[in-house]
Amino acid sequence: MNWLSALFKRRTKGENEILRFVAANFGYRPKKLGIFKQALRHSSAAKKNGKGVKDSNERLEYLGDAVLDTVIAEYLYHAFPDTPEGDLTKMKAKVVNRRTLNKVGHAIKLVNLLELKMGKQDLHPSIIGNAFEAIIGAIYLERGFTFTNRAVLELMKRHGLEELVHTVVDFKSKLHEWCQKEKRTLEFQVIKETQQGGESFFEIAVLVNNKYEGRGKGKSKKAAEQLAAEEACLSLF
Repeated sequence: MNWLSALFKRRTKGENEILRFVAANFGYRPKKLGIFKQALRHSSAAKKNGKGVKDSNERLEYLGDAVLDTVIAEYLYHAFPDTPEGDLTKMKAKVVNRRTLNKVGHAIKLVNLLELKMGKQDLHPSIIGNAFEAIIGAIYLERGFTFTNRAVLELMKRHGLEELVHTVVDFKSKLHEWCQKEKRTLEFQVIKETQQGGESFFEIAVLVNNKYEGRGKGKSKKAAEQLAAEEACLSLF
């Protein structure tokens, strides 16, 4: 029996599921399981302590929301050095909004670990996103910002972070308008199309006056075109 199997044997079923969940999605083995149990506890299943404060995930959600906001803000700041503040704000809002967080939470099957006392028909979508933020808060308390920053970014990238932020600013339209104004030709070419794990991947180049000005890769032609157009925009203006 290896050390991981031995560890699981000493844990309850619920604790083992939390260990597997955090390891699979954030890449480490948590030690403070109590705080992760709280992160997964909805207010409907919470109890009040001696000071009248519920042991739900709401405080961890508050913390995780702030941490996630900083993680995404720093990522965008470095990833888009020439993008103005207004566009960066729009990008961040697209990532940290409730719809996106709910989608990621469902994708990593967070709902299977929630502790709540309500019917499935009452399970509002925001409960998943709130728990996702609470998990981020728990990781931050246990491992600090540097680790949390890396782990959260890797998870978000696996679930479409880069494609999501590129759809906020329509670089393709910007490039098209600029080419019209400057009376230059614009063309997008599919350089390569591949299949990986049942998914399509595209590499597209953008030509301005028959000169290559940018390339982009994505799971769709639209996403790849946006990346190629962004590179061309940074190169040309």
